[in-house]
Amino acid sequence: MKGQTKEDRLGVRANGSMSELLILPDGKILAHGLSAAMACMLAELDPEDEVMNRRAKSLKHELPN
Repeated sequence: MKGQTKEDRLGVRANGSMSELLILPDGKILAHGLSAAMACMLAELDPEDEVMNRRAKSLKHELPN
């Protein structure tokens, strides 16, 4: 029997969407594999972050209705 992968343990959906976040001691958030849902959530956390707002808007079309 094959062991569980990291994705299995984290409960990643079959479509492969997985975002990884690293929160630094100074409060800065680094994201890898940013999904549309995660980008929208991060944009809500800091509405003044122009870069994240642009990313959220550009990825929004990927969200299910």
